[in-house]
Amino acid sequence: MPEDVKTIRAVADRREIRVFISSTFRDMQEEREELVKQIFPQLRRVCESRGVTWGEVDLRWGVPDEAKAEGKVLPLCLQEIEHCRPYFIGLLGERYGWVPEEIPESLFETQPWLREHLHQSVTALEILHGVLLDQEMDKHAFFYFRDPAYAAAHPGFTEEDRRLRERLEKLKDDIRKSGIPVSEPFATPKQLGEWVLRDLTAVIEEIYPEKTPPNPLDQAAFDHEAYSASRRTVYIGRQEYMDRLDAHATGDGLPLVIAGESGGGKSALLANWAHSWSEQHPETPVLVHFIGAAPDSANWRSMLRRLLGEFQRKFGIQIEIPDQPDALRMAFANALHMVAARGRLVLVLDALNQIEDRDGATELVWLPPVIPANVRLILSTLPGRSWEDLKKRGWPKLTVEPLTVPEREEMIVKYLKRFSKELSPGPARRIAAAPQTGNGLYLSTLLNELRQFGSYEQLNKRIDWYLRAASPVELYGKVIRRWEKDYDKPLPSSAIDFRESLLQRFWRALRNGGKPSYSTLVRESLVRLWTARRGLSETELLESLGTAGSPLSRALWSPLHLAAGDSLVNRGGLLTFTHEFLRLAVQEVYLPAERHREGAHRILADYFNAQPQGPRQLDELPWQWQQSADWQKLANLMANRASLMIFGTGPSLK
Repeated sequence: MPEDVKTIRAVADRREIRVFISSTFRDMQEEREELVKQIFPQLRRVCESRGVTWGEVDLRWGVPDEAKAEGKVLPLCLQEIEHCRPYFIGLLGERYGWVPEEIPESLFETQPWLREHLHQSVTALEILHGVLLDQEMDKHAFFYFRDPAYAAAHPGFTEEDRRLRERLEKLKDDIRKSGIPVSEPFATPKQLGEWVLRDLTAVIEEIYPEKTPPNPLDQAAFDHEAYSASRRTVYIGRQEYMDRLDAHATGDGLPLVIAGESGGGKSALLANWAHSWSEQHPETPVLVHFIGAAPDSANWRSMLRRLLGEFQRKFGIQIEIPDQPDALRMAFANALHMVAARGRLVLVLDALNQIEDRDGATELVWLPPVIPANVRLILSTLPGRSWEDLKKRGWPKLTVEPLTVPEREEMIVKYLKRFSKELSPGPARRIAAAPQTGNGLYLSTLLNELRQFGSYEQLNKRIDWYLRAASPVELYGKVIRRWEKDYDKPLPSSAIDFRESLLQRFWRALRNGGKPSYSTLVRESLVRLWTARRGLSETELLESLGTAGSPLSRALWSPLHLAAGDSLVNRGGLLTFTHEFLRLAVQEVYLPAERHREGAHRILADYFNAQPQGPRQLDELPWQWQQSADWQKLANLMANRASLMIFGTGPSLK
């Protein structure tokens, strides 16, 4: 397969378009305003109509001064460019842009190419990193050069000296010679918007044609593989676990149940083993379903439909995939026997405890009591109703034990090495000796915090502060407080819940040490994500945090988003928490009472109620009104049969 076809296919599999916008600061405000308020909403609607998530990253939009836009965001820009590949828009007028006096030495460690491009503007560095140094960008990057006459008619633009103007002309010539599409000259912001709409619509049409709906099986496979890859970065496991799974896959006994504490590494074990097994045994299909890896992955009906679809294309079996619960359960049981008659299948179902509680799903009524021997079923779960049912079945168990002290020491070294960091032996031993670091999630979360801590002299005190957290939930509570210290900003007034009385605000502030946490970036961002049914696209999150018609500035959101790192995950274009521990911590810190939680749901319901009718609104809005106990609005929606008929029968409320 040609490389360009592979690239397009890999891009298409994501079903997400996230484009980075690069421009100079002072002379492109009108252009950015046109794109953010007029053009990008149109592109978002086109994407949503085709099951694609849209997002734009402009770290200069909505920032009040150039020092904040240019002088402090170079590391953020370079990281965001990576996350947006292969989509890039470059806007150039008559300014070369702000040239940083120095670049932090730490940035050279992660971006060594910068040493060869010193004394260039932030805009030029973005263009180099995003496009000119990457030969794969010629099909999804676009440049737009403005007519110089526009600047002449706007004397407020700051003039640059001759040396910088010469650099600008060379940069433009380099872009023209690169083969990247360049549209020039645009005479007005409106004309720029028309060109951007034309070019990006063409990209959407090429990758996601209107008459070619997304293949649900391919999208689900991509989501689950992305989740699996995230669990394979740093893994410390025991060979005995791998051997036991190998023996099960080649054997013919009962299904195997993987047990262990939450955050103890069950998903990481299954992700690493399944990947290794697939590479060593390509003749045996391996089908892995991580419950929680994709927006609909915890719905038992969606899970069975996905598995039946994969059975059809992997084994060529002919079976109807029904909608009714009883018929679907029967079809799944029959399909397992049909698959077993055609060959061997390794089937992995991870995190049964996270399955949605509907139709008896948590009691595993959908899972046949007898599994054919040729279907090598592997399940994982936590204590609960699913675990109780599995115990009654008498299926054998493999328990993932807490990490031993040597395993913790090994993980400390390997994890920090990814970021070119290391701990001296004393602190490393102290961390490894703490009982709570036997939990892999606790340890990785702690290490992620320490690798971002800048004061070596205060490191021991910082370690002690984190280790006072006895559980992952308590540790995430400390992480949230650290985020508040480093990234909190006041939000626009519309992000504040004005339904609270002054007395309620007073007590809330008193509980938070006098800090009005109800109106700050960290609190509102985390609460929005906690409140969403399946997660939020970045565009939805930023719109809900901004003022009417004006989303929150990326320059405020991106530092927190990038710092959160592994704590947030993108599932099918929707951003949500990676682990339930963080969700619980957000609830304890910000939403301790039922009235707080209902208020949070009302705010998000108001946001989705104002959105154009579509699948996302119909998926979220009824659930938000139900969770906020706003029964009248829920009843009005359910009574509006015309709106529900557009998208079938509407979403389930459980």
